[in-house]
Amino acid sequence: MSDFRVEEYSTDVLILGGGVAGLAAAIRARERGAKVVVLEKSHAERSGNAGSGIDHIQGYVPEFHRQIGYSEEDMIEDQYGWGGNPGRLNRRDLIEIFVRHSGHDVIELERYGLKFRFADSKLPGGFRVVPQWHYVPTSYNFEGRDLKRALNDRALELGAVILNRRHVRELIKDGPAVTGAVALGTRDRVVTVVRAKTTVVATSGITSRITAGVTGSDTFERFAAPSASVGSGKVLAAKAGAAVVNLEFSALGSSYGLVNYSFSAGLPGGTWWPAGRVVDENGVVVAERRYDLPLDDPDYRANYRRDIEKSGAQRKKIVELLQQGQVLYFDLAEATTEELDYIWWSLGHEGKSGVTKHYLAKRQVDLRKVKFPLRLGARRDVIASGVWVKRGTTETEVDNLYATGNELPALGYSGGGTALVLGYATGVEVAERAQTIPAPTSDAAPWVEALLGQVERITATRAGQTWQSGEHALTTLLDSYLGKPYSEKNLTQLAALLARLRADLTLGAGNLHELNRALEVLDLYDLAELVVAAARARKSSLGLFQRLDEKESAPEQEGVSVGVYWQDGRVKAIRLDNLFREERGDGYFH
Repeated sequence: MSDFRVEEYSTDVLILGGGVAGLAAAIRARERGAKVVVLEKSHAERSGNAGSGIDHIQGYVPEFHRQIGYSEEDMIEDQYGWGGNPGRLNRRDLIEIFVRHSGHDVIELERYGLKFRFADSKLPGGFRVVPQWHYVPTSYNFEGRDLKRALNDRALELGAVILNRRHVRELIKDGPAVTGAVALGTRDRVVTVVRAKTTVVATSGITSRITAGVTGSDTFERFAAPSASVGSGKVLAAKAGAAVVNLEFSALGSSYGLVNYSFSAGLPGGTWWPAGRVVDENGVVVAERRYDLPLDDPDYRANYRRDIEKSGAQRKKIVELLQQGQVLYFDLAEATTEELDYIWWSLGHEGKSGVTKHYLAKRQVDLRKVKFPLRLGARRDVIASGVWVKRGTTETEVDNLYATGNELPALGYSGGGTALVLGYATGVEVAERAQTIPAPTSDAAPWVEALLGQVERITATRAGQTWQSGEHALTTLLDSYLGKPYSEKNLTQLAALLARLRADLTLGAGNLHELNRALEVLDLYDLAELVVAAARARKSSLGLFQRLDEKESAPEQEGVSVGVYWQDGRVKAIRLDNLFREERGDGYFH
């Protein structure tokens, strides 16, 4: 497998990842005349967190919000305080960019043929806006099954070059600046070299495979159809010297979902809104169904907040009861015919729920007569983590390197909305930046040789470990430590065991598929090293992160994130000020 050909490109803007954020950045950059190349590990038409569709997208809806008295400032404050904002780690500057541009940017999707307005809507503008988790209603319900296809087609129409099946393995650097990337073909024997004036990390941001699957099983979900989300963007940025923050909050807390199914679509709300509810085995309601509030309710805002708080408390109760071993079920027994039609429609647009819809419809299942058993799961994604960027921009501290979408940290959890809007914002930034710097002439040979050397070692080790066994060993180890109260002693043990596991890792591969899966596993090991380093660097409890041997008081942590990155082959930790105050001593920078 050493007969790889090398293909080379030169561009103004290189985007790593063809998800919603990456394609949005490509569209805006092309609209401003920049040459754009997108490297996508899967296929941009159906890749990423929105690959199979989304039925909700967050944003400020001027016609709706203004009528009931919500301003952009209200939404900014709500997003900034999401989750209680422990330690004030949320990035207000990035949330402001999202909210102030979302009213325009989200509805722009109508130009690409996505439907947002409906004749049966009772809301201004004909929109459907449903509650999810914020105190200010944020979520458009729309026909987003083909969101990715629409963005992909628009980027291609504008002249972006999208190279699918390209697994980015290294960022090229020339001194302090990133000047491109090297990728490996996942379907053909090719190494792709792209030299670029600016580079954007726009990978999935979610790290779903760092520990055991959310169904608690390492069978189909883990090994037959694993997620491509392995934290590769974070690893690439950290190796280039950009700090990745908040990784210590990995795998904290518990969640729940449907038995034997990894995607629950926000039940009992979300795609199942408004009639979804949860009951125990005796039919006692644990989480009630919900109802629309009338817009003319003089206490709309207070009542809406009350409903969100009640829903949050009921979700916590579900977790508590499942932890106690109680049997709980999700059902739609109280749904009206109109509500069932609405839910069937939503299922057809929300991710893997389309498969659920097809399965249930084919068997003519009456959703009002079925009870779906629930199971307890662990929260494995690192939603708050991301690549540190300068204030009010998406530019990292590494020259000409940017991050966007889910690779940005602590955005108040607005998913597809922030991916789209901040992707657009990044596209504008990099197009303008590219006009001010010369085309790079970096010698990519060392990076190409390093990658081919790695490929040769893995493919020559046919009798080595399979990628499945290497991943299973890692997730088993991490499940024994992550998410539990930490101490320097147990974190030192984990670091030593991880180093030993890595030293003994000898992955083999007999074909391109196995090779690329093996490379993903190596990224998981790198990500695990960053997570452990971040946990060791945070010295006291904060939110769900618990230290048994606290060494700092809470005020010393106010607004401070832990950032980790590689320098001279070792992981370094640094403290970063999310509040952008004056310099506070060694280890802080803005």
